[in-house]
Amino acid sequence: MDPNKRVLVAMSGGVDSSVVAAVLKREGWDVFGVTLQLNPCEDRGLARSCCGVDAALNARRVADQLGIEHLLLDCRREFSRLVLEPAWREYARGRTPSPCILCNERIKFGLLLDKALALGASRVATGHYARVVDREGRLALARSHDKAKDQSYFLFALGQSQLERTLLPLGELTKPEVRELARELGLATAERRESQDACLGSGAEFAESLRLRFDEEPRAGDLVDTSGRALGHHDGLHRFTIGQRRGLGVALGKPAFVCAIDGEGARVVVTTEPGDLWSARLVVRLLSDGSLPQRCAVQIRSRHAPAAASVA
Repeated sequence: MDPNKRVLVAMSGGVDSSVVAAVLKREGWDVFGVTLQLNPCEDRGLARSCCGVDAALNARRVADQLGIEHLLLDCRREFSRLVLEPAWREYARGRTPSPCILCNERIKFGLLLDKALALGASRVATGHYARVVDREGRLALARSHDKAKDQSYFLFALGQSQLERTLLPLGELTKPEVRELARELGLATAERRESQDACLGSGAEFAESLRLRFDEEPRAGDLVDTSGRALGHHDGLHRFTIGQRRGLGVALGKPAFVCAIDGEGARVVVTTEPGDLWSARLVVRLLSDGSLPQRCAVQIRSRHAPAAASVA
């Protein structure tokens, strides 16, 4: 087999990555699957829900169906160091991180890509709904044909060396088409429900779980209005994000929102005026395409509609 046709498929135990493995094998690739173990779990009673045992078993079933090799890769230590610790540091400063982006850059297309190369593969393939396209001799991410499932937002940090070794077979398909293909192929995961990113979590609960994991003291401080008037006290910056409405701990007689977070002073600024949440300018970091100035579409959350912007 041509070593350039050997590919590592990241198999989560779900329908998407199962279809990726099946499609690539059908296309003549030398496929082997790897399932990542990301979370530490000392409680064996919880192992099935929080440590991916079910996911690994489902991935192994599909691998057996396809007649391909399957490996379980223990990345718990690296996941904690490269994803969870940096995420906590952001929360502690009053900023809201996107740990999925870190995980994709550092684990799935970092550590896992290194593993693929060490095992003689030339590519890594995943079940992400996104596309890699050539734009004037430079590789770039493009949105999936299925706009409702598009995951290009979570892959923006991938560099050229990663993109050139990445296969995203689902970028041209819709989720219903993937599901139907899984049924046609008779895959064991064809009817498996959507995963909910159990390796992470969301919002204040996730941030608090990180604080406890790393045994950190919360940064308590004041809740103030836009004029600086004290409204109350909070027990940790990590519990707040811009635009948040629930769980503020103050009653102002009308809906209130977090409109600013002062990381240095540990102050959370609250407003009852929705207009205070809008901004015509923002600061971005980690541009994947450093050519400036440029016109582009800016998206501040994965499910938000992009807004036209100039980057300078």
